[in-house]
Formats: sequence, C-alpha cells, structure tokens
Amino acid sequence: MMKNRTLNIYLKGLFLSGIIFLFQQSIIADNSANQIIVSGQVTNFEYGNVIHNHPVYITSDVTLHKLGSYSKVVYTDEQGYYHDTISTTDTKGSLLIYTTDHEGRILDTTIHFRFLNRNTNFIIADFSTYLPFKPLDLQARFKYVRKINGDKHKFSFLDQTDFQHIISWYWEFGDGETSNCQNPTHRYADAGLYKVRLTVTARLKGTVQTSSITKQIHLQREEWCHLGGLVFSEYFPIDKGYAYLYLIDSLQNYIAIDTMPFDTLGYYYFYHIPEGKYLVKAEPMKESEHYDQFLPTYYGDFLFWQDASEISLHSTSWEYDIKLVKSPDISAFGGSGSISGNVEFSYEDKSTSGIVADGVHIYLKNDQDDILTCHYSDELGEFIFDLISLNTYWIYPEVTGITTEPFKIELNAITPTVDDITININFGSISYVIPVDNEINNVVGLPFPNPVMENLTIPVNIPNQNIIYEVYDNCGRLIENGMIDSSRDNEIKLNTYFYKRGIYTLKVTSNNESAIRKFVVVK
Repeated sequence: MMKNRTLNIYLKGLFLSGIIFLFQQSIIADNSANQIIVSGQVTNFEYGNVIHNHPVYITSDVTLHKLGSYSKVVYTDEQGYYHDTISTTDTKGSLLIYTTDHEGRILDTTIHFRFLNRNTNFIIADFSTYLPFKPLDLQARFKYVRKINGDKHKFSFLDQTDFQHIISWYWEFGDGETSNCQNPTHRYADAGLYKVRLTVTARLKGTVQTSSITKQIHLQREEWCHLGGLVFSEYFPIDKGYAYLYLIDSLQNYIAIDTMPFDTLGYYYFYHIPEGKYLVKAEPMKESEHYDQFLPTYYGDFLFWQDASEISLHSTSWEYDIKLVKSPDISAFGGSGSISGNVEFSYEDKSTSGIVADGVHIYLKNDQDDILTCHYSDELGEFIFDLISLNTYWIYPEVTGITTEPFKIELNAITPTVDDITININFGSISYVIPVDNEINNVVGLPFPNPVMENLTIPVNIPNQNIIYEVYDNCGRLIENGMIDSSRDNEIKLNTYFYKRGIYTLKVTSNNESAIRKFVVVK
C-alpha cells in the first residue's frame, strides 16, 4: 500500500465554502466592538408634521440572526428623530424596529447590518404613522427620490405641501448649497449624512407665515443590496441546504462572505451586502433527502467555480435561482474498494494546526475525468468513498477561487483500500507532496520555500556522489537540468524567476535511483 499520501492545499487569503462557520466571527481584524447607529424620523401620515416624544422600540430579530437579547425604547426629539447606538461583536445580524399609532397598531421594519471592511454601520428607518390631530394650517412637507440606475449622488426633491397660497420655497441641502425652486434636483459631491430642510412661505389669512421641516439622507460610499433565489432539485425546491456567498475583489481573489442555511421552501437570501461581483454556491445538507442525489452547484448551474456565472450586483434582486446538478448513481458500480482520509487545517502556527475541516467538497472522478460523486468531509474532517470497484480514480477537492489539481488513486487486488489520504488546508497556493517509496527519497529533502517566487533550495544528504537533477513543467517539458557533486554541495539551488506560474516536477537521480519532488511557482 502506498503510504503518507499528502495533498497540501494552500488558500491565499481565502476561506473554504463549507467551513465558513469557523471564521464568521473573525472577519473583523480585531476584537473591538462594532457600532450600529440607528436613526429615523416619525411623521404624521395624513398631515406630514413631525411627532415629538413618540416611542420607538428596537429589539434583536432572533428569527434571522441573534444579536444577544438586545431591547431598548427610545423617544423622538422635537424634529421627530430618534437615535440609538448599539455595540456588538457580531459581524452580521438583523434588528426589528417598530412603533405604534394612536390605536396601538404596530408599524414595523426589519433592518440588516453587516461588517466587512468597516466597523460602523449607519442605518435609517423612518416611520409614517396615523395620529388623529391636525397641525397648523401651513405644514411644510416633501419627499426625495433617487434613480436606481445612473448617478446615485443625484436626488430629486418634491414639494408635497398641501396649501394653495405659497409664495416661495427655500431648500437647504445640508452641504451648504440651497435652492429656491419648488421641485429642485441636487447632486452631492461626497458620501455623508445630510439633513435637508424645506421652508415654505405662504399668505395665510392676510399674513405671511412660514413652515419648515427636515429629513435626513444617508449617502453611503458603498451601496448595499440584498440578493437571493430558489434552489431546485430538478423541478422542485430542495428541502434542506446551505448557500455560500463569495465576493470577487479587484485582484480576482474569491473571499467567502457568508453561509446561509435554508429549509422547506428552498429559498436562500443574503442581506445587506455591498455592490460588487459575487459567486453563489448551494448544496443539500447531509440531513436532506437529496444528499448524494444532487451535487454542490454554483449559480449558472455549474459544478466548478471556474465555470460559474458571476453576479454583478448593483441593486436588490431575488432572482438568482440555482438548479442543482444531479449526481451519477455510483452505487450501481458495486465493488469492494474504498478511498478515505481526513481534511484539516495546517498553519505555520503549530498551535492552530490539526484543526479538522468539515464540509469540504471532495469529488471522485474516474480515469476518463467523469465525475462519479461528491462527498463532504464530516464534523471530524473525515471523508470516505466506499463500495467502489477496483479501478483508477482521481480525488478532486473543489475550492472556490483555487485551481486544484486532481490526485490519482489506484485500487487493485493487492491494494483494494486506501485510507491514509490527508488534505491539509493552509494559506498560499496549491502544492502537492507525493513521497516516493525508495531509499533516495529519505535523503533528498523537501523544496523550500514552497510555493516559491524566485530562489528554491532542495537539501541533499547523499555523500560523495554525482547527482543529476531535471525540472519539468506541468506538460512534461524539460525546463532545466544540471549536476552537482555532493562532496562539495549539500543542496540544489534553482532560480525560478523566469519560470511561469504553475506546478513543476523536480527529478533527482543518483546511481540509477530517482526521487521526485513537486514545487509551485507563484508570481
């Protein structure tokens, strides 16, 4: 049996889809509390006047995300505004905010927050409630609108004052600019919080009177949207599953943002995420009746991230449906063979090494590169493909954002079972360490550093021999060769500066015995 098979998978600042739960609390660089600033205004639905000293209730929404057991009552000020600042170590969540009208009927809204590249979230939630009293005859009133597409710094302001004898309008946009138009448009130069004031002047019963009202606009540097859709097993939504969200940044890194479990109706949704490019992947849970019947599938109905359809998100949309790809029936093959192993993290910090990684997608392919099935590593980091026929197989861990090479396994009458595969997850690129069962393997060390950018060193412990080395690229082409005398040199040194990015094979030969070493060149 071949021993010590090790496949080292290095992740460059990325997270695996199935293990996002382990990192969900570490998106923020430090442990300082995040700040949620909630504000809004309560106005009279019928007349538009602000409502002073009115209660507004803010509680954690435990139906979506838990934010401890937060609950608070705040009251509006003379301009109808309420304010609250909440400290939390959560990286995402939801709050239920509500108020009541004069008959005790509840008006509510759910707000969502998420912390990615900042630790302050400012959220506005306004209410317009019915109160049965009429204010002064002259009451200024307006609304503002912004087009979904186009210049998002540009707003249109619409006067809604219900009075026929208005003499003038005076707008203050909160950035030092003003207007005397009835329905002006205004463009803000930068993001920020602005209080817009409208003052109307009118003739009322022979006298000139004025009325003013303010509203606040929060213009964010990043636009935040929601996205979601349905996950189907053929023609019907799946019963239980997970959806994973990946952000594609400007450097084409794939960063795991969120994991969302869903059930019953097949809906998945991600709240309050910034504009940008994303991938979404969905899969059945192990508890699902569809597990083993359908494979993890990206939006666009593809199995692998290289083929997945990018979502260019600029506004809220709930139409990103996914139809899971059906799995072949491997049980029909039968057989006495099995392939198993475990998946774990392997960091330079030894104290954090050896942590099991569950939920990692491991594909099994045949020698014709056909997908046979996909299993997930369990809560112990273990995976197994059993009752398979004796044949040649390829193990392929699917890692979003990383080009993974398959790993060959041969099952035969002598070796019907391979149960010592270890998949190590680290930061960086992908490399493979495949030991060779011969004596020279013990005296030729591992390439260092691996991955390498420029200078590579391979230790040699064979005394007083001529050692021939050859370097081949991933297509089998000879890139470089040479010879060293181990009586003078105890290492092979390579300059890989002009090598292309990719996986290379180093073959070391001495006295007709050979050893193979793999290394990865990154730029």
